[in-house]
Amino acid sequence: MVIIALLGLYYFYRYYYRDDGKDYSPVMNTDQEDYQEKESNMEETFSTRQLALTTIEKIGSNPECTEDERIQFEYQGVIFLMEATDECKFVNLIWPWCHSFSKFDIDEFAKVRQVVNEINARGMTSVFYSITDSDEVAVHIKKHFLLVQQIPNIDEYLKLMLNIFFNTARTLHVEIEKCRVQECK
Repeated sequence: MVIIALLGLYYFYRYYYRDDGKDYSPVMNTDQEDYQEKESNMEETFSTRQLALTTIEKIGSNPECTEDERIQFEYQGVIFLMEATDECKFVNLIWPWCHSFSKFDIDEFAKVRQVVNEINARGMTSVFYSITDSDEVAVHIKKHFLLVQQIPNIDEYLKLMLNIFFNTARTLHVEIEKCRVQECK
């Protein structure tokens, strides 16, 4: 009788919990119909590009599409570029030309390169530089982040992302200035 009760408890336990080798978790119902229903609900939302355009309008900017299919907008006096496609839920936001200097100024180039490497090591944004056709080196800031309709207060979320750019630019300028001051000592 005890053996039957133990077997009953064992099968009851196995029915409600499965052993995946790591820990015990309740068995989830993963019917194909449920998966297709959830997938069709996701398709009814805005496309990533359309969501980006409407969110930019919500923060008080006027988005414009460029020739290379980027979205250009101005926020707090700075022109930003956004790369958003319907195939991906992530977008790239770029602040082009946040800092520039002469490509013939080797000392400045060394300072900027050092600061850019330090900022990139922190990982919040990607800072990179490019040499232009003129005599300048342009420093740009880029961030790759998720943009989906399920994000609550998505306009505040975009403002937060944009504020990260301003913090990075401030850090860039302050750290370059610190390098200049240390050089003078």
